[in-house]
Amino acid sequence: MAFFESEFWHPSVATDIVLFTIRNKKLCILLVKRKDNNRWAIPGGFLTKGETLKECAVRELREETGIEVPFLRQFENFSNPNRDTRKHQVISVAFIGIHPSGKLKLKADTDVSDVDWFFYDKIPELAFDHNEICIKARDKLNSLLNENAELLFPFLDKEFTLTELQETLMCITTQPSSLKEKRNFRKWVFEYASGKGLVIETGNIRKGNHRPAKLYSKNI
Repeated sequence: MAFFESEFWHPSVATDIVLFTIRNKKLCILLVKRKDNNRWAIPGGFLTKGETLKECAVRELREETGIEVPFLRQFENFSNPNRDTRKHQVISVAFIGIHPSGKLKLKADTDVSDVDWFFYDKIPELAFDHNEICIKARDKLNSLLNENAELLFPFLDKEFTLTELQETLMCITTQPSSLKEKRNFRKWVFEYASGKGLVIETGNIRKGNHRPAKLYSKNI
């Protein structure tokens, strides 16, 4: 087998993951504190030999935070030659991840000293160009939701109330919406996809301090 050696210079390739969730009825992003510069950043790292980009993103997220996610999608590349301060061009392939907030246990590992959720509107100054990546990920999240309302489901448990579904939608959308009104929202949910409906009843009820609420799941 012939050995191929390129005459061209090779930059490094990394993946970065903007991981969204909803906590306290607000959109949040997961950040890690890097050991090399003691700054907050989004999780990510360098592609290793034999990996696909998605495999790299899954591995880095697991190594740096201890978690895996139900939704992970590549959305944009960032290739400014000066985006990394370590005197070597690094091309970042950015992913959007989604995880239900729930009882998620975070674990800092490898090259990070801390990991935590931050409200999207209170993100600090991040390392590299990660603020820019977060802004573009937020825009992409909203556009994906406009294309397909099923993007709501990775934010939720398998069973949820209609109120939880509506609150999730209001946390994500950046557009003024008539769906803030409960009656309009219910009509939209049950007439979604030309009358197929976005959700189905599970037959279960959630009991608590308030009125019992019917539980729903996505309509596959």
